[in-house]
Amino acid sequence: MLGPGLIGGSLLKAVRKYSPSIELRAWARREEAVEELRASGSADFASTGIAEVVAGADLAILCMPVGAMADAVSDFPEASPGERLLVTDVGSVKQSVVNSVESIVQKKGGSFIGSHPMAGSEKSGMEFAEAELFQEAPVILTPGNSDGETLSQVSALTDFWESLGSRVSRMSPPEHDELVASVSHLPHVVAAVLVNTILGARSNAGQYAGGGFRDTTRIAGGHAGMWTGILMENREAVLGQLNAFSSELEKWKEAIGKLDTDELRSFLTRASSLREDS
Repeated sequence: MLGPGLIGGSLLKAVRKYSPSIELRAWARREEAVEELRASGSADFASTGIAEVVAGADLAILCMPVGAMADAVSDFPEASPGERLLVTDVGSVKQSVVNSVESIVQKKGGSFIGSHPMAGSEKSGMEFAEAELFQEAPVILTPGNSDGETLSQVSALTDFWESLGSRVSRMSPPEHDELVASVSHLPHVVAAVLVNTILGARSNAGQYAGGGFRDTTRIAGGHAGMWTGILMENREAVLGQLNAFSSELEKWKEAIGKLDTDELRSFLTRASSLREDS
């Protein structure tokens, strides 16, 4: 496991709990984080050296910002004869990861299959890690081809995530990026817009807000740097979703402006029905 943040730390705890026979090796950029891993017993081996953490491993999981993944795998050791390292990641964008990482991993003698656990929170850091984070969480795998070796590795990776309680599905990297732009990236932008619009105009408004405002805007508390990277990496799909959202919002503005109660009721009824059926 490379990168002991919320997801990486939760992976260590989950594997320790549900697959205790697996040897856990962890990389962290800072020596302080490595010392924390050692002191907590979260990993059997921890180091700031990527090569010594990955050497001899069967599975390496990249738990770092997407933009840092190519540099990380460049430091992987070359596989010895008979070894076949499988590399996956937990990034929120997939096509750009495949473009930057897959060829490097292959040159090292390994193979790459993307993973995206749809789990997490607005918190960041290993102090918020939990072993149960992946229970019933959807995990999307994005294999690039369907030869026999890849199918075998997809099966092994599926078994890994299911051992942690996840529900696994598969799709292509472009399909994945379109999907998460709608169900993850657009909601984050909308939550941030709501906070900036409401609290930016009246900073004390939150004191009077009920659960609706708090629930709708919770994810706006996410790490700004991480989300800037995600939105930039998936900008085309996000822009498409923002255009669709803007078109829908214009319909609501028009209905309210015309005092069209029938249209508003129709919008709200449809939204309630879609949400109930989801």
